[in-house]
Parts: sequence; C-alpha cells; structure tokens
Amino acid sequence: MSCNIFRAPPEVFHKIVFFATLASPLGPPKELLNCMLVCRIFWERLLPKNASQLYFLIFAQKFDARGPIYRLTKDVIHEHAPLEMRRRFEAIHIFKNRMFDHPGLTEALWIAYLMVEDSDTSQKNIKQLLRVGTLTFLDSYLRSRLKDDAGDNLGWPIVDENVSLAIALAWTLASPRVMGSEHPDARTEMVTMLKPITFASFRYSISCLSPDSFEFADSSHPLTSFLNMTHPSYPISAYPPQQIDYFGAVKRKARPPLAAIFATLLYFVRVDAEFVTEIPAHVTCETRAEAIQQGLEGPCAEDFRHFFNHCRTRFADFPGIDVGIQSSSIATNPDTILCQPSFYRLGSLTGQWQGMFIMHGIYSDVSAIHTPAVFDHPSVLETRRPFYLTIEEHYCCDTRYTVPVNRKQNAIQEAWLPEDIQARQTPGGIEFTDEGGTFLTTYTTHVRCDSESSLREHPSIVDIIITAKACHPISDRGEKQD
Repeated sequence: MSCNIFRAPPEVFHKIVFFATLASPLGPPKELLNCMLVCRIFWERLLPKNASQLYFLIFAQKFDARGPIYRLTKDVIHEHAPLEMRRRFEAIHIFKNRMFDHPGLTEALWIAYLMVEDSDTSQKNIKQLLRVGTLTFLDSYLRSRLKDDAGDNLGWPIVDENVSLAIALAWTLASPRVMGSEHPDARTEMVTMLKPITFASFRYSISCLSPDSFEFADSSHPLTSFLNMTHPSYPISAYPPQQIDYFGAVKRKARPPLAAIFATLLYFVRVDAEFVTEIPAHVTCETRAEAIQQGLEGPCAEDFRHFFNHCRTRFADFPGIDVGIQSSSIATNPDTILCQPSFYRLGSLTGQWQGMFIMHGIYSDVSAIHTPAVFDHPSVLETRRPFYLTIEEHYCCDTRYTVPVNRKQNAIQEAWLPEDIQARQTPGGIEFTDEGGTFLTTYTTHVRCDSESSLREHPSIVDIIITAKACHPISDRGEKQD
C-alpha cells in the first residue's frame, strides 16, 4: 500500500524531519532547510509557527538545553528556540569567518559566553564553538586589540566589554592540549600582553564591588566610585550589568566578566608551560626527613616534584551549569542579574590550598608607574614560588559575642578587626581578645565533614572570621584540596 507523505499527520512528518537532522549533530541543521525547499507545502509545514516542538527538539539536539530550561521554564524555551538557534549559528558564523569588525560582534561574544555558562556534561555548546575554531578567532582578536589599543593609551591595554568577554572565553574554552600546542614565540607575546592586566591591580579591578563596600558605606553610591573609575586616566574594567538578549527575545541583565581574573589564569597557565621541571643540581636531599637529619634548610627533591605535579594552573573538567539562580526567580523577575559572582557560603574556603605565587619586584611608588613597560625592565625580577595555605572559617551565632569593629575604615588593612587582636586555639574553635581584655569571645571552627543539615541548624550565624596559615608542602599539607 502506497503512502502519501503529504497526507501524513504533522507530528509524523516533523519526526521524519527531526531524524533527518540527526545526520549532522554539529553545525546548523542543513537538512531542515533542504526539506523546507522541497515544495511550498513542506515550507509551510516547517515554519516555526507550525513546528515549535520540532524546533525545540532540534535545538536540544544541537545545544545544551538544561540550563536555559532551568532558568526560564520549558514553555519559554519552546517559544524562543527557533530564534535562539538562529542567533547562535549567526554568532558561530562570525567566529568561523573571522569577522573581527562585524557590527554584531558584541552580541556574538555574549551568546558564546552564555553558551559556556549553560554548558552541560555533554558539552554540546562547547563542541559547537570549538568546531569552527572559536579559540583561534579569540586569540587573533585579542592579540590585535591588546596591541593596537595599547599603542594609543601609553601602552596600557584598554579592556572594554568585547575584550572582557573575549578574555573570559579564551580561558573557559582552553584546554591543556590547546595550550600545549601554542608556539613558544606566540606564548611569550601573549604573556607580555596579559602582564599589565594581571599585575596592575591599581588599574584593572578584580572585583565588581566598590571600595565603599569595604567601609560599611551606603550601597546606593553611584558606579563612579569603582576603584578604577576614580582616576580619570584609568580605564574601566569592572562594568555594570548590561541589558542583553539571554535566550531568543527574552531580555535579561548580565554582568560582563572581570577580565583581570581570567587574564590571570591565562597568564599563569602560560607561565606554567615555560617551567623547567628539572631538579636543580645543588638540591642533594631526596626527602624532607633526610634534609632535617642533615641539618639542612630549603627545598628538597620531593618538594620540587610536588610543586611540578600538583601546583600548576588547572583547567576545569568541564564547565558546569550555574544553578545559583532558581528558575522560578528568574522566570518571574526580569530584574534578576545573570553572571553575578557567587555568594559566599560557610565551608567554601575551609581546607588546604596549593598553587603558585608570582610577584614582580617593582620597588617604586605606584604613581611612578606610567607605562606597562616597567614589567619588562631589566631591574624588575619575576619571583615564582609554591604557595601552600591552610584556611579555616570560624563563626559566631550571637551578636552579643562578636569581635567588635573598632574602626569602620580599616577594612582593607585589618578586615575590620581590632589592631591589637589576639587569638588562641581552643578544642572546638578559636578564642579572641585584645591586649586590654576589653572583650573575650570564642568562635566555633567550621569542620568540612559538617553536613548541609548541620549547617541549617545554625541559621543565625552573624559573623565569620577567616584565618589562613602557611604550611610546608610535604610535612604539613595533608590531603590535597581541589
């Protein structure tokens, strides 16, 4: 018995077309367009208004859909999937064809950044971006912008919204394989370009908060109070939230990423690649115990090996969905801001941390640093060393027993703590007092094995003090903290 496809029910016809698009999981659904061009009837049946479920299925097959559904609900994603799919492939087209001056470049960078933010374990979003060489586009774009714009700004890179997004994407899309294949000359050039953004903290803020936030000031102060906005010659690098199209025609506010944070990661991972992993000849002791036995100080061979193997800059296994904003909240409140820094939670810092510390020996007043050329001056030496910290969080649940704030302006220097504060370890926490004995209080030390239920037993935490102690890489470090 013959079958007439023109008489097939719409759901059957759409399912046939959907299975046809499965032939090419990456790239635009060209099979859909081919089917639409068969005849006018096919065209009419496959228009978004007549095939919303089909477009949603194709979108979910091409991209990670769990994040947008979580934030906007499935009904909203169904409605806007056709437009969002077109927007994403138009952005990918810009990256593929190296259209650096395209008028829609800012929107394309935002689309790519939000795709990374919404990436799921399947990494469909990441694969779509990497397929067209987005990393190559970002590398060429950043080298051009950081070099050309700096020439008109006394050598200082201008970090605008596009550059901030490009730097963030360059890190979130990178991998050990990509960095390992970078030519040494290209790596050295990029390190030089990133160095001012990484180390000139007085010009490029690593925080979206105003200094007033650290002085108990009114949070309604204008944005001009940002650290790097108070000086007319300093560029803006911490931008306020922007109104963008988050998904299809759904508009939301989103905060541009802080370029200095991602530039630091890109800088460190390139410096790691230049490390010489050979143990110096003058290091004769194999273990710490052997060095102690011989009365020798300084690093031993196992210290170097631990540093080489465990203290390098690491990439995330895969970008995870930021579920910090509940779907009901963002669906009902259009003022919710995306890409905000996560809120601090008790227990997020407790543990042992390890990494690398890099510092430039610039022995001059900050005001005397007129150009970034100071970082490459022969007299400026770059010091690298391992960094091992044990961090503890101590909390108090009663406002009557909190450590007093003696000066509201001492946030940066003393973290609001009294200048003569004294601390003593106790079995369950840490005891605080001052030289005059004007107060005496004990804070409970958070233990990592505490469950979520135990944290909910203390909903009235009113103050937290964080302490950090340097530890030895081998004898004191304990288990590694990821």
